Amino acid sequence: MSETLDVLGAPMMVKADGGTVAAFVADHPIPPGYFVPPHRHESDDEMLFVVEGELTLIGEAGESKVAAGACATFARGDLHGYRNDTARVVRLVVVATPGLQATEMFRHFDRAAKKAPLAPPDIEAIAAEYGVRFG
Repeated sequence: MSETLDVLGAPMMVKADGGTVAAFVADHPIPPGYFVPPHRHESDDEMLFVVEGELTLIGEAGESKVAAGACATFARGDLHGYRNDTARVVRLVVVATPGLQATEMFRHFDRAAKKAPLAPPDIEAIAAEYGVRFG
């Protein structure tokens, strides 16, 4: 399977959507300045594997930098977010298990971007539909 989604202005190439196996897997190039605010998943555990570059992780304990080769894991309910503070694209592999809610949320972000390309989507409202809470 291969599907490319626009997730808040960055491409996400979906490799597994949680349908055949209980995991969402995607290649996610993160452009400079890209920011995912701290949030919690009610139903998915999440793993971020940094393939290229350096990423700033945000969590309960504050901020930390992780570089290529690092793998950050977040159990459902853990506060986490991330940001690309560098001038280069950071490439991540994102894994969420079981992943069905993550898949549908990312598809919803993509539909919102295509429907109104000049208006930012209400990410908190969309995320809340899929058990994701910010803050």
